[in-house]
Amino acid sequence: MKELVSVRVRGVQRCGGGEEVTELACEGVFRKTADGWLLAYDEPSAEGSVKALLRFSDGRVTLTRRGAVRSEMIFAAGECHRVSYALSAGGLTMEVNTDSLCASLDGARGTLELRYRLILHGKTMSENRLTVDLLPR
Repeated sequence: MKELVSVRVRGVQRCGGGEEVTELACEGVFRKTADGWLLAYDEPSAEGSVKALLRFSDGRVTLTRRGAVRSEMIFAAGECHRVSYALSAGGLTMEVNTDSLCASLDGARGTLELRYRLILHGKTMSENRLTVDLLPR
C-alpha cells in the first residue's frame, strides 16, 4: 500500500576544510515491500527535473536518480561501491564508501541517516551525511 509522506532531506558535505548544507522539503510516496521499503520524491536541480527513488532492503540503501541527473548509489555500512554520475555536461565515475547506515522507521514515519565518503582516483573528495526524515501526510 502506498502512503503519501512529507519528506525532509538534509545533506551535509565537508570538503577542503569547508562545509556545505543543503535541505529539501517535499512530498513523496512511501511503500512497504516484502523485504524493506521504497520512497519516491522529486528533487530540484539546476540541470532540470530529477526523480529520486530510495530503496531500503537487507541493510542496504540504493539511491537512484533519473532525469536531468542520472545515478545509482549503493550504501551498505563498511562497504565501498562504484557509482557513475551523469549530468548534461558529462559523466563522472567515483566510489562511495559507507561509514554508517541507520534506518529507524515505523511505517511511513522515521529517519534514515547515511554517513559516507566520495572517493575519486583513490582520494577522498568529501565526507557526507545524508538524513531523510519521513512523516505521514
